[in-house]
Amino acid sequence: MIARRAILIKLPRDRCDVDYIKRLMALTNLAYRDFEVWVPDMSSSIQYRLHDFREYCESLVFGVLPKRWFARTWLPLATQRVYADGTVKGDRAAPIIIDFKRGAIKVYRVCKNEPRYVVELPMSKWVVERVNEGGDIKYAMIGLKGNKPYLALIAEREVEPYQPSDYMLVIDVNAWNNGIVWGLIRDGVIAKWKPERPNLREIDNLYNLSVRLSREYGRLRRLGLHKTVEGRELWREIKRLRRKLYAKLRDYVQKLVHRLVRKALRHKALVIIDDMIEESRRELIEEKIPRGLRKLYLMYTRRFVKLLITQLEWYSVPYKFERLPSTVCPICQHELTQLPSRVMVCMNCGFKAPRDKIPMHWAIKYNFMRNQCRGVSPHSLEVAFHYGVVSHCIHKPSPCEHIIPHCDHKPYSHYF
Repeated sequence: MIARRAILIKLPRDRCDVDYIKRLMALTNLAYRDFEVWVPDMSSSIQYRLHDFREYCESLVFGVLPKRWFARTWLPLATQRVYADGTVKGDRAAPIIIDFKRGAIKVYRVCKNEPRYVVELPMSKWVVERVNEGGDIKYAMIGLKGNKPYLALIAEREVEPYQPSDYMLVIDVNAWNNGIVWGLIRDGVIAKWKPERPNLREIDNLYNLSVRLSREYGRLRRLGLHKTVEGRELWREIKRLRRKLYAKLRDYVQKLVHRLVRKALRHKALVIIDDMIEESRRELIEEKIPRGLRKLYLMYTRRFVKLLITQLEWYSVPYKFERLPSTVCPICQHELTQLPSRVMVCMNCGFKAPRDKIPMHWAIKYNFMRNQCRGVSPHSLEVAFHYGVVSHCIHKPSPCEHIIPHCDHKPYSHYF
């Protein structure tokens, strides 16, 4: 399996021709749709390379088929790598040269429509780390994001998921007000679990301040005073607050993904992901949370899942998606009743646990159902009995008699 990761590097706008990059992106769109358009005032080498990539349009991170005509499709490019020992890999006529010997990234002929025009960038630390991990940056892409030029470098490597140990890392994705909950499970026992959430008080304060300033700016706009000095300063302050708010959530997501992947690698665990973002959205609506704050609590949750999958694949960590309910009893499958402080209780069997912890119990139950109670420890099989996975014990003929030395039917709380 080939795993890929990508990074965006901002290009200096004063050294790039934005209109020229727009033309390249338009030609890329047409090339992906099997049209051949040859422009006489553009470098033929770039146009030939563009059409060479038509067969690879779905194999790159950003190179997917455009959803509509004249969509901003990034231009795929090949790279040449020059390593510190003098080894050269890739196409020697490639427009992107990654020089590890000199610590520079050189971009030829795609920033401006000039034959020998080059933009030199300092070597990114991310590139060095990916190469040290066994990756190779064979491809790159150039395009516009917010009308600003960017270079995307794509690292790829062959990976094979490792054989997981007896650890499981369960990750329950929720809105930020409830947090993303992870649990480390070993041998049918929850060794550790923790809800991860950003500083909600700081997030709420920044949001409330931006809303208050936006209302003030709206008042000035209705009066026709939004282009005055006061109005422009107010608008700049609103944009600064929003950028700060988004940056805090984005950085928190990246750091949380890094911690969880390292935890899975340290324990050689199988990662189980419960992506219930849509259910979290319905809960926020039922709680009558304001629309803007609701959007904020769901922001970057999809990005979290995408980053998590990308890094798990890159580091050869086995993972899978599984539905782990938090409102159904893992023992008798009856509906749970929610008490204050998000504590769930079953009126049928008496099961009681925090709502964020219930998906961990379901993961344990599903794991025993997959293993069919074979080759597990006596303690783990007794836990499975109390989950209802095992409907018989040593007092009845069973293929598991050699595994269970006794059956004293300890209460559920004995194990958790």
